[in-house]
Amino acid sequence: MGHSGAKDMTGPGLPTDANTALEITSIGKSFGSVHALIDVSMSFRSGLVTALLGENGAGKSTLIRICSGELQPSSGEVIISGVPTIISGPLAATGLGIAVVHQEPQLVSEMTVAENIFLARLSACSGASMHRRSRLVTDAQKLLGGFGLASDLPDLDRKCASLSAAERQLVEIARALAVNPRVLFLDEPNSSLTRRETDRLFAIVRRLRDQGTAVVLVSHRLGEVYEIADRVVVMRDGRKVGEGTVEELPKQKAIRSMAGERLSAAEVIPDSGAPATPSVDTSATPVLSVRGAAGLAFRNVDLDIRAGEIVGMAGLVGSGRTEIIRAIIGADPLLAGKIRLRGKPVRFTSPRKALRGGVAFISEERRTSIFYGHDICFNLTSNVLERFGRFGFFSSRQRTEFAQESADGIGVKAQSVAAPIRSLSGGNQQKVLLARALASNPSLVILDEPTRGVDVRTKADMYHLIRNLAHVQGLAVWFVSSELDEILQLADRIVVVREGRIADNLERGPQAARVVASALGETVEDAAVTSLVSNLSLPDGTLPEEPQPGSHPQKRTVR
Repeated sequence: MGHSGAKDMTGPGLPTDANTALEITSIGKSFGSVHALIDVSMSFRSGLVTALLGENGAGKSTLIRICSGELQPSSGEVIISGVPTIISGPLAATGLGIAVVHQEPQLVSEMTVAENIFLARLSACSGASMHRRSRLVTDAQKLLGGFGLASDLPDLDRKCASLSAAERQLVEIARALAVNPRVLFLDEPNSSLTRRETDRLFAIVRRLRDQGTAVVLVSHRLGEVYEIADRVVVMRDGRKVGEGTVEELPKQKAIRSMAGERLSAAEVIPDSGAPATPSVDTSATPVLSVRGAAGLAFRNVDLDIRAGEIVGMAGLVGSGRTEIIRAIIGADPLLAGKIRLRGKPVRFTSPRKALRGGVAFISEERRTSIFYGHDICFNLTSNVLERFGRFGFFSSRQRTEFAQESADGIGVKAQSVAAPIRSLSGGNQQKVLLARALASNPSLVILDEPTRGVDVRTKADMYHLIRNLAHVQGLAVWFVSSELDEILQLADRIVVVREGRIADNLERGPQAARVVASALGETVEDAAVTSLVSNLSLPDGTLPEEPQPGSHPQKRTVR
């Protein structure tokens, strides 16, 4: 397929390697005094999967935004098939055969699945006749069927506003495939996907690679990266610091390149300085008590969460975990049951009323929670503006001081809270959302996938922050996670949800097989459990093993 699109030539540009699909030379990008990229040069070859690694804030997303026309570089050149090219915008990039699957799906919520998949086609023509919509559905069915995704998105006339996070991510992937890309950037493409869906995505990636597509994968799941990548490029602090084949740059060497002079990510994760887990007074009145709750995808749910306790909710995607949270905070209807907060009966009708009642919630999708057109200060204080008004006067100075103190206290990496929220990495944006939640002084903090799409170091920071909230400050913390290692490392107590019911309630400990067995509705000895546990890799490419009596938990490497 030939690719056409608007491009402005800056010189004759003779190709140095016919297999190089896209190259950047001496790229720099600054946002005011912040240097996001500094003299970065690299190339992406056709028929290879290149892994782009680095901590949050290393410059990976900025580089992708430049290569896809969303940003213009401050210096340097983008070279496509040997020709220096100015990419005037994302539509021009699509015309040049460059597609991006974003970590946060960029869909038009009020348009259907089929319309979002072929958004580039719709933008090139006017009108939206019934005939055209019917053709879109037919073409979408053919595209999804060809890549084995038809069963995941069966209703192509459904509006994207009603899709789950995983379904939205699959639509984003399908839209990228629809343009038959010669260069495909995947920015944390499977952060919302199950292992089964990830395996199918990787099969698609291998197929595209074999057809000659240059695939660039950004992921913090290093075990998965080394399953599929041919080459690895490492970035740190806006610079390229390492490059080579997966054999030349093995996982541990890449981790140390990412961390530089600092501790390696593998050394950070245990968080040896974390506060000790205090004994929770089980006789005290729970901060949250739920009895007989029923909602859109769950029933007969009983749950207690006490002060100073971290409760992790595990279960397969679609088990009803998020639906339980949404009904408790009033985002979805609670059809039956009783809720008590600090011993008093409550029934919230909106997340805003839940927040005023002392329950703060952070969604798994940052895109729905962040005000991208504003600065850090606005995002951090938007829930507590009344704190800075008195006698009809609003104090911007007090607001800024409060925001700066909160941002510093939670470890947001930014020169000041006046910086645009867009200038922050995904991990730092997540920290801002946590600081916003804490600004209202809640007694219960609920986090849905709190570390989705953040690097290992930021994940360790988040773990320390969450432990401190519960074990030092005495808050009740309830979090949902699809990562088994996160549940095992962070939770004081594990609640397993299966088919909309509480299937198990476990104390902290090395219980990987039992958590998986409860989620599946099987016994620990069942072969299906053993198979599933063997496919649950941790971010550093290892698996928790069940300890034998008198032994310590071990890890084994996944290949």
